[in-house]
Amino acid sequence: MNLRNQKEEQGFLAHLMAVVLCAVAILMASAPASSRSQTAEGQTCVACHEEISHAFPLTPHGAVGANCASCHGSPEKHLKEGGKGTIFAFVPNDQPTEKSGRCLVCHAQDNPRYFASPHAKASLDCTSCHSLHQPELSSNLLSTSTEKSCSLCHQDISAEFQLNERHRLQEGILACTTCHDPHEPSSRGRLGGFANELCLRCHTDKGGPYIYEHRASRVEGCTVCHEVHGSPNRHMLKFQNSADLCFSCHAAAPAWHSRFTSDATNCVSCHTAIHGSNLSPLFLK
Repeated sequence: MNLRNQKEEQGFLAHLMAVVLCAVAILMASAPASSRSQTAEGQTCVACHEEISHAFPLTPHGAVGANCASCHGSPEKHLKEGGKGTIFAFVPNDQPTEKSGRCLVCHAQDNPRYFASPHAKASLDCTSCHSLHQPELSSNLLSTSTEKSCSLCHQDISAEFQLNERHRLQEGILACTTCHDPHEPSSRGRLGGFANELCLRCHTDKGGPYIYEHRASRVEGCTVCHEVHGSPNRHMLKFQNSADLCFSCHAAAPAWHSRFTSDATNCVSCHTAIHGSNLSPLFLK
């Protein structure tokens, strides 16, 4: 009886194994060609591109299952003929729009308006800032910090962050991307009108709403008075003396203001609520 049970159990296990193997074969056959060929393509590429191929699985792209063909396209011609020009290689001679277009096949949902951005209009592409094959990179694929990457081109702006009155970029309190989206169109102009909302995300006490608003800040924006990256003047103002700043717009001051001079007068001694007031249209105390 025990021998019969053992034979039946063995027969059942053999049948079950056959069913499992058959199911695995069906799943493999029905899998997308790209996923079935991923390992084969990687092994083919490693023959010539050993260093890149071994490092790629450790990159953010490799971690999500992308392979060489995901970005470079089919390697068929490259393997058959060899040499440059037989595969899309993201070389300097390739059109920036074509290089960025390859990235946007996957990243279009996150960056739908990249081609309208200042970077794209300046003929920059994704690889101008991002590196793809280095495993030590952070998730944004920048080879250095954001501010250092930006300063490679924006050296004049980087210098302003060295001034005594500045936004705290060096201290790591904010980054360039706190205010700027490098993948979006530049709609701020000089941070005028509703674009002031960008500043008010941090400077909430300056936003109001007020019954009496300083029209310059609403029409021309914060930068009509402030240098937004850095300034040698207190409060990042465009002029060291506040009277010089005020008289740059309010040249036609009332006649009885004639005894006030920019050298001896501090306008905000009286007009203290300079960003807006709920009490006085002249922003008085």
